Amino acid sequence: MALALRFRCVAVLVFLLSSPRALPVVKVEAAALDLFTDKEALLSLKSQVTTDPSNTLSSWNNNSSPCNWTRVSCNQMNQRVIGLDLSGLRLTGSISPNIGNLSLLRSLHLQGNQFTGVIPDQIGALSRLSVLNISFNSINGPIPLNITKCLNLQILDLMQNEISGAIPEELSSLKSLEILNLGGNKLWESKTSNLSINNLTGNVPLSLYNISSLVFLAVASNQLRGEIPVDVGDRLPNLLNFNFCINKFSGSIPWSLHNLTNIQSIRMAHNLLSGYVPSGLRNLPELQMYNIGYNQIKSSGDEGLNFLTSFINSSYLNFLAIDGNLLEGLIPESIGNLSGSLRSLYLGGNRIYGRIPTSIRHLRSLALLNISYNYVSGEIPPEIGELTNLQELHLAANKISGRIPNSLGKLQKLNKIDLSANDLVGSLPTTFVNFQKLVSMDLSSNSLSGSIPKEIFSLSSLSATLNLSSNQLTGSLPQEIKGLENVAAVDFSHNHLSGSIPDTIGSWKSLERLFMENNMFSGVIPATLGDVKGLEILDLSSNQISGIIPNNLENLQALHLLNLSFNDLEGLLPKEGAFINLSRIHVEGNSKLCLDLTCWNNQHRKRTSTAIYIVIASIATVAVASGAL
Repeated sequence: MALALRFRCVAVLVFLLSSPRALPVVKVEAAALDLFTDKEALLSLKSQVTTDPSNTLSSWNNNSSPCNWTRVSCNQMNQRVIGLDLSGLRLTGSISPNIGNLSLLRSLHLQGNQFTGVIPDQIGALSRLSVLNISFNSINGPIPLNITKCLNLQILDLMQNEISGAIPEELSSLKSLEILNLGGNKLWESKTSNLSINNLTGNVPLSLYNISSLVFLAVASNQLRGEIPVDVGDRLPNLLNFNFCINKFSGSIPWSLHNLTNIQSIRMAHNLLSGYVPSGLRNLPELQMYNIGYNQIKSSGDEGLNFLTSFINSSYLNFLAIDGNLLEGLIPESIGNLSGSLRSLYLGGNRIYGRIPTSIRHLRSLALLNISYNYVSGEIPPEIGELTNLQELHLAANKISGRIPNSLGKLQKLNKIDLSANDLVGSLPTTFVNFQKLVSMDLSSNSLSGSIPKEIFSLSSLSATLNLSSNQLTGSLPQEIKGLENVAAVDFSHNHLSGSIPDTIGSWKSLERLFMENNMFSGVIPATLGDVKGLEILDLSSNQISGIIPNNLENLQALHLLNLSFNDLEGLLPKEGAFINLSRIHVEGNSKLCLDLTCWNNQHRKRTSTAIYIVIASIATVAVASGAL
């Protein structure tokens, strides 16, 4: 899951004001500045650029006007520099303090480079600056307080750097600010009442909750903690988007957020929130996203999930995530009455029990359904096959029983299916041949039986995983397995599969991991496996494979683990290539296999002596028989 930590929370810190107010430009008390000063400032900036892969700054020289330089903009009236855009050039170096001499600069775009060092204090001299974007660099140090002198700033984007220190409360003085983006840094707000505890993390400055015109508030992907004010919705009545994902906030979900009738997005996933889901969800007709996943939110009893019914008035809802909590109860039948626009429904990682209601068929826009890691029982409703827009189906680690319904074959847009760790029985549906967009399939740890349908091996779209391990599958692998030419990982282990391994397995050119242990495979190791150059793990242990180890396996330079133990292999172990490092090779339990020539010669002499003994014994037997005649 998550990884995955699924990246459903935008890692940004944005404050968007609904009606920015124009303020007088602050006069800079300094020596007269002109185009020559602009030129010197830009050349100073260039001098601190250590790498320019595209040679973009080659036009910056003393022989021409800065207004003719690449990525520099000037005004028409007095030919002064008003714009600088060096975004996406992969420049390295630091930002020159002389940047503060560009006194008429209105926009500065440095995003998408590799600048290091700090933001110079002289940035505060840019009184006319309205846009400052230094996102996606490696800038460190604190946010300079002098930035608060740039009273005309409308956009301040410092996202994805290594900026540390406190979030200055003075940022609230930037009354023209529309966007403030500080996400993906190492920011903290010290607790001034007790610096000895948690002085590297803390609360969002309370002053920022007082900007009543705020419509977009996000502090995602930081290390902020403390409780979110329960009256945050009252303080910020114009909020449309609220994003506090991926922090360490505690306390309860603020009830006041459910009173904001115009709010479109509420996101608080991956925190330490507890308590119950507050009432008021029926008040959110404009809501599009509600994400409280991966907290400690709880409910109890059969009706513990009935708050889901409250979203019935949110006709624009397209994303709903309550996964990774302590929610208990039955999935209400009324879930089918949720928005027809709902595309993502995350219920996994809770304490949900009972059956999947058949009313789920009405959520026709669903692209993702995740109910994994619960206590859901009963059979997979055939009605899920009516969700023809479904792209991901995750029902893993439940108590689901019965057969896999053939109707799932109708899900022609499906690219991921995970039904692992349940109590499913019966054979794999041949209707899975319709999964022509499938990237990953995991049906492991069930009680599935019968042979693997040839149709499964025709799914050339499978590029990530095919996992059928820990079932009761029987039969042999057909030559048609060559159809899985794009798959990266295959796991057939812990079944009852038999027969030889087809040599067409060498066509799996993208294969990185292959697990076939604990089956009844026989025959020899296909030499064609040596053609799968990217193979990192090959496990054929605990089978009935015989013959020699093909020298072609020496070509597997990427191999980290080769497990051939407990088979019936013979001959001499290869010595070159992948076999140089024997710590990666496991061949125990093969009594006829030799690691060196001494063993091989002794074994060969023993076999020769045995053969001579048998011949002599046979001659003697014939002689005795002849004498008796």
